[in-house]
Amino acid sequence: MRARPASRPGAPHRRRSLLRDLARATSWHRRKLAVLAAVATVLTGLAAVAPPAPPTTAVVRTRTPLSGGVLLTADDLEVVDLPTDGLPDGPVGDPADLVGRRLAAPLPRHQVLTTTALATDTTAAATGRTLAPVRLADADVALLLQPGDLVDVIASAADGGATSTVARRVRVVTVPARDPDEQGTATGALVVLDVADADVEALARAAASGGLTVVWS
Repeated sequence: MRARPASRPGAPHRRRSLLRDLARATSWHRRKLAVLAAVATVLTGLAAVAPPAPPTTAVVRTRTPLSGGVLLTADDLEVVDLPTDGLPDGPVGDPADLVGRRLAAPLPRHQVLTTTALATDTTAAATGRTLAPVRLADADVALLLQPGDLVDVIASAADGGATSTVARRVRVVTVPARDPDEQGTATGALVVLDVADADVEALARAAASGGLTVVWS
């Protein structure tokens, strides 16, 4: 009889070692997959209980700080989606409704725009009233005014004599932006006032003969 070839020493031991390594690797991968599955389950649960995103509305806001009285351009504006609940009443959603319109008062960067931010159109004066540009003698007084303020217009004689009230309780429509080249209070500042037709002539005479200022009514 032919003798069987003797098995190589150590072969069963190596097979057992390879099996142990395979089992260890399989166990490690299973643990890794279990961890990933657990993380996915947690994330899914969080997404399920998270509140839905609040509704948003497309609105127009200022891209940069703007001075009162400027004519708005497309470069001044941007459209963004913002939560509806936090918006002011009547936000404007289309920049085309604002371009070319005059801003009534200074606005900061990222201010949501409404139609109340615009100066009153010259065609919107009520019957019997006129929108009159008036130059105040002291430009610093004009800086204190805001659209909607009610003021009395005071005239003073050029020689520093008597003063008189030439218009009472007139509404400030807008305070145009001051030209940066103007020399402070020396040239005064323009404001636009909503005055009664009956006061226009007296206002013009007073402006031609002396200085004008305003006080709050």
